[in-house]
Amino acid sequence: MYYVSIEIDNLLYKHFLEYLSDLEIESMLRSVLTPPQRYYIRVNTTKISPNELIKRLNLRGISAYKDEVFEDAVWFPVEGPFKIPSAKKIVVVDKKAAESIMLGADLYGPAIIKTDPVKSGEEVNIVSDNGVLVAYGKAVMNSDEALRSRRGLFVKVEKSLYKAPKLRDLPEYAEGLFYSQSLPAIAVGHIARKFAQQSAVDLNAAPGGKATHLAQYGIHVIAVDRSSPKISKLKYEVERLGLNSVDVLLHDSRYLDRDFPKLKADVALVDPPCTDLGVRPKIYQKVTYSTAMTLSKYQVQFLKTALKLADYVIYSTCTTTAIENEEVIKKSGAEIVDPEISIGAPGWECAECRRFLPHIHNTPGFFIAVLKAKKAP
Repeated sequence: MYYVSIEIDNLLYKHFLEYLSDLEIESMLRSVLTPPQRYYIRVNTTKISPNELIKRLNLRGISAYKDEVFEDAVWFPVEGPFKIPSAKKIVVVDKKAAESIMLGADLYGPAIIKTDPVKSGEEVNIVSDNGVLVAYGKAVMNSDEALRSRRGLFVKVEKSLYKAPKLRDLPEYAEGLFYSQSLPAIAVGHIARKFAQQSAVDLNAAPGGKATHLAQYGIHVIAVDRSSPKISKLKYEVERLGLNSVDVLLHDSRYLDRDFPKLKADVALVDPPCTDLGVRPKIYQKVTYSTAMTLSKYQVQFLKTALKLADYVIYSTCTTTAIENEEVIKKSGAEIVDPEISIGAPGWECAECRRFLPHIHNTPGFFIAVLKAKKAP
């Protein structure tokens, strides 16, 4: 089944039909091709108050607003879609870069797939690898230099499909005053704070959003990931934010209970690899039922390990299938606890779970469940 450039196979379509109508499935999948109307950041309250950060951003001409629910969440309006000016020269970029550039990010050398011969100062159109026009800009170096070095800024974007503030260019970013994070992900941190009096273990910690969120409230976090590059990014974020209560561990967290038998925490966070069907905005994606089923097996592994490490576990994903969400929760065998948040909607056949549907809640697609480990008799 095709929904513009989102493709799911027939088995996954039938799976969604158990919970949604055909029109709802189409609306949900189409919505991830566009960004939410709000772009969120989490204020690093160890360094600045939300009101003070908003004042600083306003002085830079950036419209910023406090969230209505979470005191450390600030959002910016996302504008667009806009008509992109035409240019004679074309640069083709990879999917990940295109999804950032369509929001206004500039183009850097590593993202180039191919390019017309371009001289510094020339106008170019930036196109994704499947042909979607995402931006117009001007080259700041010659294309042969950009291809040779694969480093540095290649195109300064002047008009993108959508527009959000270029936050990484701000001194407030370099000072570690905020962390870019979606509203549902910020909600996870606030839910976890209710159960984490002193300690937490994050089994899928990179790039560090949830771990650093808990750390900024004085909770000691053991942040685990199995990928060395991801661990490096995690360490960078911890340092940038100036937090000293995060211990970073390179390890396959599915085996933490076996390899670190003394490891215990008040709460464990599980945000495992998933099909990412809720991530916005997307250029394109193809997902099969088989892929979702394979990932769910890993998700259950992470979850069952987490339940051995902590009395409470916060499980979250950025996807919308029940296979990877409610069905994983059921397989854990744990007690489901009400997260007590006012945003989102009840899960599918799980009233205590929380779902964020992109076509309804104007957020990424997201799922949250709180589990309580059952005591051995």
